[in-house]
Amino acid sequence: MKKLMLFAMVASLLVFAGCEKEWWLLPDVTDTTDTTDEPDTEPSGDGLFSVSDGKQVRFAPGNLVYSGGYHFTAHQYDYGGYFGWGTGSNPTNTSTDWEDYPSFDDWGNHIAGGWRTLTNDEWYYVIWIRTDASAKRGAATVCGVYGMVLLPDSFSGGTFTAGFDNGYSANVYDASSWADMEAAGAVFLPAAGWRYGTELRDVGVCGEYWSSDCVCLMGFNGGDMYYHLDYYSRYYGLSVRLVQDY
Repeated sequence: MKKLMLFAMVASLLVFAGCEKEWWLLPDVTDTTDTTDEPDTEPSGDGLFSVSDGKQVRFAPGNLVYSGGYHFTAHQYDYGGYFGWGTGSNPTNTSTDWEDYPSFDDWGNHIAGGWRTLTNDEWYYVIWIRTDASAKRGAATVCGVYGMVLLPDSFSGGTFTAGFDNGYSANVYDASSWADMEAAGAVFLPAAGWRYGTELRDVGVCGEYWSSDCVCLMGFNGGDMYYHLDYYSRYYGLSVRLVQDY
């Protein structure tokens, strides 16, 4: 548990545990990013994900990266960047003072293509509420990288075991088998860990992704999923996966 989150209010439905493994002991994973001037604005696959009753989205083809401009990672299993909450116009901010993050500036506003960040309610809906939600999420390893797979509302064409009972070994995909999953619209959220100041922690152990709400994150580890509500933790550097409304 992150000891610095003194004001944490963990949602009662889910409890975070087991995200303490030292990241520097994990295998090295190269983060290969798309370095073109404009990111690819076409999500991988054609999968649609319900985020509320009557609203669907497509996920970006990879996590967000900033390097002289915003880009998406070249692969869904690349870690991407680590951003303080709502730092769309100030992506390199690594301050550990929560007051330096006063309001939410969506990263999607700085990328062509109508991208945006999911709200907390939308994260909750796609993971827990939509039809057969529990059968459409699970821990996985893709090309040697730990993370979580989300399946689109309509899915066929790949092998998948839902849940977290077997940790990241529940679903193991090489480049070929993951290409089949991706073609069918599957999304992979890598366990990129998180950043405190300029120090990376729990890389390859857990994944934590911002919502646009003040302040809630969606997270997972090899054994469970969790939500974290903490107004004062906005300075943590977390992963960002944007979506487009369909």
